[in-house]
Amino acid sequence: MKKFVLVALFAVAGFGLVFATSTNGQFKVSGSVAEVFSLVVPGDFTNGSISSTQETTWSIGNVVVNSNFSNWTIALSSQNGGSLANVNDGNVKIAYTATLGNLLNGVSLSGAQTSQPQGKTPRGGTTLALSLKIQAAQSDAQYQAGSYSDTITVTLTHN
Repeated sequence: MKKFVLVALFAVAGFGLVFATSTNGQFKVSGSVAEVFSLVVPGDFTNGSISSTQETTWSIGNVVVNSNFSNWTIALSSQNGGSLANVNDGNVKIAYTATLGNLLNGVSLSGAQTSQPQGKTPRGGTTLALSLKIQAAQSDAQYQAGSYSDTITVTLTHN
């Protein structure tokens, strides 16, 4: 009787293996991350004074970049080629250099200046202090009295 139970057990086990089947399938999962790419520039800077006898630094304000793209760059360009132009006589100019955070340091804006490619910013963005430095007039010269201005364009791009 023990042999019969053992044979029956093997027969059931073998029968179960014959009818055991397996299936599998695949599906894709996808999603997207919304683009974050913004630039905030300071408001107009007015009433700055310029000294003929000593270097002058103007703290213009903060530029804020917020990007979830890698390889973004920021560029500064000047309408007057890196000079403040006398509003009454555009031929009278005072040169300056610009600093933008740690990306552009003491650069002349005689031509557009572009930062090295940067990585993604933190969620709140990256704040970059913008300042202009005006050298004292050379030797014993003086700057011509009057109002001076320039327009600086800040351009943010990514690849």
